[in-house]
Amino acid sequence: MIWTKYQDPTQLVQYLNHHAQILFLIMDNTGIIQHANRFADHYIGGPVTGKPFQRLIRDFHQTFQLDQAATCPDTVHLLEFDTPSGLSQTCRFHFYASSGHILALGQLDVEEISTLSDELVALNQELNNLTRQLNVKNRELTKANKTILELTRIDPLTGLANRRFFSERIQEMISLALRRSQPLSLIMTDIDHFKRVNDTWGHDAGDRVLKAYADLMKTRTRAEDLVARFGGEEFIILMPLADVHEAFAYAERIRCAIAKADLLESGDPVTASFGVAGLVFDETGDDIIKRADTALYQAKASGRNRIVIASEPPLKNESDSL
Repeated sequence: MIWTKYQDPTQLVQYLNHHAQILFLIMDNTGIIQHANRFADHYIGGPVTGKPFQRLIRDFHQTFQLDQAATCPDTVHLLEFDTPSGLSQTCRFHFYASSGHILALGQLDVEEISTLSDELVALNQELNNLTRQLNVKNRELTKANKTILELTRIDPLTGLANRRFFSERIQEMISLALRRSQPLSLIMTDIDHFKRVNDTWGHDAGDRVLKAYADLMKTRTRAEDLVARFGGEEFIILMPLADVHEAFAYAERIRCAIAKADLLESGDPVTASFGVAGLVFDETGDDIIKRADTALYQAKASGRNRIVIASEPPLKNESDSL
């Protein structure tokens, strides 16, 4: 068999293009010939590339439907052509649909075309199997890439967004808020005396406190809020569509919840301090973070377990005039 001789599909195609006494055509799904082998050009009086297949066959075959023929590769179609000598010649054709194209094999030698048809069917099946395997691998790769991307965005201890992802998102959310003239606020919070927790109860207990505090914040903020671990025992919450007073109310809810929760499971209270800042015009992510961080520092310096609202920055023309 030809396939036995040409185990490599590339060799089979080379044989069809240059040596086989058979018409080998590749068409798009509208029937325009995109490739013809040497024998086809010679037999029909080519070159035939770029021509519609339907126009090459005799008039009484114009009811022939190429797209339907391609769905029945086992069916032989007898089609008549005008040859360069002026005589007509009948050719036996098999048609195959393959990846958005139509392949055609035509020959007077029934045995050779039958053999090649079988091999082309096998080649088509192998191509389809490889395509299915490739699709599966692509889906697996997409899933793996998504998992890797998620891992680069998530803090492994708390399951919150990490600082890197927060830094990517804050400027996008600020730009959107400024463009739509919508409020946006930011809360920075820090667990009070966290070093004492680690020193007294151990780092495992400290990790449990961090995870419990993360869960507590997630359940007391909105779905649209971005809660992230900013570093160590410091967390940050970005709240779109919330002014500074609404953000203060959410911070107070969290402050009361952590003070009441027995995070150490020992009766010893754990508290947190907060700095809250509302976005002002022409402010960057670094600007609002710096103001919230300053307010957090003031909250800790004035006794901890409290919330301080950040002062608004001076207007640029005011600062320029100083």
